[in-house]
Amino acid sequence: MSQCCSLIVLCVGGVAALTAMAMVAIAVNTDHWIHTRVDREAVINNKMEDSMELQYYTRTRGIFRVCFPDSDRPIVGTPGLYLSLVEEWCFARDYQFTSLLRGVWHPNISHHGIVQLHLSRTTPCLLAIYLFIMCIVGILGLSGCWNQSSNKLIATAAFQLFAALVGACAMATWHAALFMEMEKVHDPDFPLTWPTWLQKASYVSTGWSYIMCWAGICLTLLASLATSASAICLRAQRRDWEENTMRMKLKMSSMFAGHAYYPGDMSQSSTPLPEYMGYGSDCPTMPAHYPTKYRHIKSPMATSRENITEDYLDKSAFVDYKKVVGQLENSKF
Repeated sequence: MSQCCSLIVLCVGGVAALTAMAMVAIAVNTDHWIHTRVDREAVINNKMEDSMELQYYTRTRGIFRVCFPDSDRPIVGTPGLYLSLVEEWCFARDYQFTSLLRGVWHPNISHHGIVQLHLSRTTPCLLAIYLFIMCIVGILGLSGCWNQSSNKLIATAAFQLFAALVGACAMATWHAALFMEMEKVHDPDFPLTWPTWLQKASYVSTGWSYIMCWAGICLTLLASLATSASAICLRAQRRDWEENTMRMKLKMSSMFAGHAYYPGDMSQSSTPLPEYMGYGSDCPTMPAHYPTKYRHIKSPMATSRENITEDYLDKSAFVDYKKVVGQLENSKF
């Protein structure tokens, strides 16, 4: 029962881990984290329909791109506008990594803008670390399954739990960056600096990529719990194996405790064998109460050739038991 339990729970943990990694990878590479819908009638009424700025168009935003799913979009040929793999026109998000690596900072960014930029940079970095940890966890978990090692499975569960924490931190930084963008930053191109009519004509909501990423992180936590449970079941199964092996060794040892020699090696016995054990000699007369240490040897007056044959079969059975005990003593569980 414990073997079936460990196998089922381990399969659940493995499927959950693979599904979680796939969901987070899909969420990172899609552009439906934030949906911003703009009322184009309000834009036309305010005579801004010819503007090429992003805030006047309905758009979706992901970790790396800002895309325009509708037909209303900036004119093709606008600097930075390109066609993505899913045939949507997009702008790449600028995290200003080049200026960060060069040590050059723009003095026109406010303090809140700097904090928002750092939080925005942290989210993709943490998600990349999450995916890297999950790849390492996959290799470690496969090795633990192949070797049936509870220690490796415990380590796999610990790494999965750490990966889930990293993913949760990534989502926390994403929420913090969104809050700073919507409520604190007054720099150009941020919502707080838009005209009042544009703020009222814009509707912001979260998309399915955001939900899928959270679902993947929750599945990672579930995979960690399932993997640790399977390791506990495997340890219980190993403990049962060891207890059964020790019980069998004790039982087999008790069977040979009353014998001074091994039945299969009678030639090395210090006690001389009776003459009638040789089939070629005549069976001499011996007293009925003759003391002997051979349990299955009876008086020749009551022992037939068939009984002697059965005695030798019993002795060969004891030899087989000795072989089994030797194999059990050399076995490793």
